[in-house]
Amino acid sequence: MKKIITHQTKTLATVFILLSAMFVQAANPTILPLSTFNVGYSFNEGLVKIKINSQYGFLNKEGLLVVACKYQSASDFKDGYAVVKADNKFGIIKHNGNVLVRPQYDQIENFQGDLALFRKDNKFGYLNKEGKEVIGANFDFALGFEGDYAAIKKNNKTGYIDKSGNVVVEPKYDFGLNFTEGVAPVSLDGKWGYINDKGEQVIDFQYDFASNFSEGIATVRSEGKAYMIDIEGQKITKKGFDNISEFKNGHALFSLDGKFGIINSKGRVKVEGFQRLMTSSNNLFAFQRNNLWGFMDENGNEVITPIYDHVGDFNEGMALVKLGDKFGFINEKGDVAVPIIYDSVDGFSDGLAAAKINNVYYFVNAFGEESLALEMDVESKPERIIVHVNQNKMVFLNGHLTASIR
Repeated sequence: MKKIITHQTKTLATVFILLSAMFVQAANPTILPLSTFNVGYSFNEGLVKIKINSQYGFLNKEGLLVVACKYQSASDFKDGYAVVKADNKFGIIKHNGNVLVRPQYDQIENFQGDLALFRKDNKFGYLNKEGKEVIGANFDFALGFEGDYAAIKKNNKTGYIDKSGNVVVEPKYDFGLNFTEGVAPVSLDGKWGYINDKGEQVIDFQYDFASNFSEGIATVRSEGKAYMIDIEGQKITKKGFDNISEFKNGHALFSLDGKFGIINSKGRVKVEGFQRLMTSSNNLFAFQRNNLWGFMDENGNEVITPIYDHVGDFNEGMALVKLGDKFGFINEKGDVAVPIIYDSVDGFSDGLAAAKINNVYYFVNAFGEESLALEMDVESKPERIIVHVNQNKMVFLNGHLTASIR
């Protein structure tokens, strides 16, 4: 006998499906994904970012939430200030969490000296440390101040202003970078040269690109090759390279024909022919051999045998290393200072580094001692988020970890 499906049976079936779905949902309430919680950042000026339910705040080294988690994003603190985002606009907060500049800008940078660059309605200007717009949003583009001057753009031409907003070099260049060591690289009619702060040409417009000076040396490009020049515009190297990095501590990296090396400020090649090299902050250069990483000095002497799958630069005398799928830290002698047991780590800053095992974030010191442990409870729901701080269970409400629970 053929079964007849009526409108009523269809309705009953729909109700049954809806009730079943509601039952399943009730039996399996929404659990927050662990990605909405993160403390794997660096301490700066005694505070570290923390993300809870995808909102950012700041913790101190005792594990206390001193700036509420209420921002879409946040920068690290620098000189007592941090850039934050709320309602898709940017502002600045002080170290104590007080708002200096309420989020109202399309873009804002942290203070460089006494001024911070902002963008509003597609125009750029500058704020002072009282949060006032002391140089109005009059520019089509601008860079943050570096020293006494900043590059600005009006009518598609680049010039320079001082900290009072006075134009010191009229906008007439196609593009320009900020002043360093008394000169700025600028381009005009497709060629780059250098000017001083009076707008006078000091190095001819002859290059395809020119970098800022660092330690008295700049990298310029001509006919597809990179060269070193001194502040007088004289070539230090007659030989061209594929690339040359910025100089630090008297040395820079170069690449040539797919290999890497180290060159000193006199233009002398100290090391060459390596698979890969990393720039260095302390003249211990990470190098790769047979797909493994170690460290050497600026003369090519091996200091730390290449046994690691990945390494980072040294910060505060410590470099992150990876063996297999685990991370830890070594010191400048190559000794393992923080055990290679973590799933991920961040670099040392303020004497601590973030390190994660499973879903627990730790902060470790240079002796491998763990001083903080933070974890979001796996049963946390949007309406009830529980965060473990060391041995304490804390409930997260309205941006704060305010209540302990037993």
